[in-house]
Amino acid sequence: MRKTAALPALVCAVLLGACATLEQSKPLTSAEVVELAKSGKTSQQIIEELKRTDTVLALQASDFLKLHEAGVPIEVLDHLQRAQLEDIRWRERHSRTNWDTFHGGFGSWPRR
Repeated sequence: MRKTAALPALVCAVLLGACATLEQSKPLTSAEVVELAKSGKTSQQIIEELKRTDTVLALQASDFLKLHEAGVPIEVLDHLQRAQLEDIRWRERHSRTNWDTFHGGFGSWPRR
């Protein structure tokens, strides 16, 4: 009987831990990236934080320029661009997969 009484407590602990992890991985904003750079963090430290939080920013060329002028290191900007491109490619692959699945796997991706 002790084992069954401990199971709900264990489940609650695991779920609470999962919730805490989800809260910590909130993606960073452009302003937060600038703050990290201004706080003296190295490029590698900022990139690790971007990876940890799964941050992907939809940036235009002018946004990259503004971030650079605000003090964000080139290595971080390169990482942000790579992450953005990888995200676009991932979405494109999954959109095609979902289209094929929706249509029973027949046909190809619709062309305009």
